[in-house]
Amino acid sequence: MSRKKYIYDPESLTYIQVDVTIKDRLKKVLPYVIVGIVMGLLSYLFIAVEYYTPKEKLQAEKIQALEKNQEILNDKIEYADMKLSELISYDDSVYRTVLGSKPLPKEMRMAGTGGINKYEELEKKKSLKEVVESYKKLDKVLAKMEVQKSSYINLLKKARMNVDRLQHLPAIIPIANWDLKRIGSGFGMRFHPILNRYRMHEGIDFIAPTGTPIFASADGVVKSARHSDSFGQVVEIDHGYGLVTLYAHMSKINVKRGQKVVRGEVIGLTGNTGLSSGPHLHYEVHLNNKEVDPVSYFFKDLTAKEYEAVVARAQSLKTSME
Repeated sequence: MSRKKYIYDPESLTYIQVDVTIKDRLKKVLPYVIVGIVMGLLSYLFIAVEYYTPKEKLQAEKIQALEKNQEILNDKIEYADMKLSELISYDDSVYRTVLGSKPLPKEMRMAGTGGINKYEELEKKKSLKEVVESYKKLDKVLAKMEVQKSSYINLLKKARMNVDRLQHLPAIIPIANWDLKRIGSGFGMRFHPILNRYRMHEGIDFIAPTGTPIFASADGVVKSARHSDSFGQVVEIDHGYGLVTLYAHMSKINVKRGQKVVRGEVIGLTGNTGLSSGPHLHYEVHLNNKEVDPVSYFFKDLTAKEYEAVVARAQSLKTSME
């Protein structure tokens, strides 16, 4: 079937009849139809993605707020766990050491939250996986806190029973006006700058100008006050309970053998005597005739954060000053 159509012929100056079929008309219209459909679909998708109904917009805002709060909560849980780990480290390496107690077993430290599935109800409600994981992390931190609380209670009881022992513990840094910049090499194998070889460094160095006051780190009796070829002017104090402290390379000694001293008393001045590469105090702690790391006993002067900084500084320096 076709419809009649007339076109103008400029040569004959007349209208000529032309037959136009439906197929011809479809060919002409079809591109416009396709373009219209495509544009319609694109418009729908744009509106669906970019624009929400008021209800959808409110739900999206709530989800975004929940995700943000979940992120903040996880950060706080991780921070609390990190601080708790610092306390645990300080407890095992300092408090228990100075009170003569063994560190708690690892199994006890890693307190579990076993037993029945506490999170079954949350899982049944199809709660977000992140929410359930946050509950689990928080419960682990709380369980570890309970263990640490019990540990502190036990240590406090032991400390009250050992007041005299605590007074005789070398619990302070034995030099005035110290800071991290004054800390030299720590306990362990170190390169000796004068002997030009590695050997065991059995104490910690405090860098200070000649004449800086040196304090007794605890109550005790002067065991010796003498001159040594390696340590120069050196003082040893017997604190009882198997503890002895040593102070070396002094420029002046203010005490004598057999003299009683108290914590904080000035026993001499720093110097550069003996095998020393510069003015400083070499300080040692001996427990039952064996050298131990003095930093473990600085609990009266240092916070947990300062303690970690001192350890890091002392261990980072691989060359001693004697």
